[in-house]
Amino acid sequence: MEDIFLPDYYVPSIYAIDYDKLSELGISNLIIDIDNTIMPWGSKEPDIKAKTLLNRLIEKGFNICLLSNSSAERVRMFKGDLKIYTYSSIGIKPMKKMFIGALKALNANRENTCVIGDQIYSDILGAKRCGIKSILVDPIDKTEFITTRLVRKIEIKIRKQLNYSKEIIKDE
Repeated sequence: MEDIFLPDYYVPSIYAIDYDKLSELGISNLIIDIDNTIMPWGSKEPDIKAKTLLNRLIEKGFNICLLSNSSAERVRMFKGDLKIYTYSSIGIKPMKKMFIGALKALNANRENTCVIGDQIYSDILGAKRCGIKSILVDPIDKTEFITTRLVRKIEIKIRKQLNYSKEIIKDE
């Protein structure tokens, strides 16, 4: 299996990540997918759990950019009053343009940035193509866009070979 499809880290959930450990690794910028990473697919706004996490990350000093294949309008609506960046463009992940645009929105570089997402063939592949660290999470919900459901059937082979990355999982 090619390394371009393998995440740097694999965790059960965006909520299971020890962000202090990420900070110790030199990560200060996060590019976060929305659908099935931080909220179920199609959510119009973050719930209290997602807002709390995002605000806590901002307080810890992380710069955050939401990157989604959704429309710019939906991403802006989702962002609401959160003090985070968004990036949308014509094109879809894993196009390099999407990830480079998010880096520019954050005024960040590849070395201090990490992508967090639930899809290998969009989030992880896009991050790897751009030389950005990546964290794969398990999808929050089974409801997904039809093409995503088809791609999940291919992803299963890769996911079965992965083990959770204990070095960045929160101690419960």
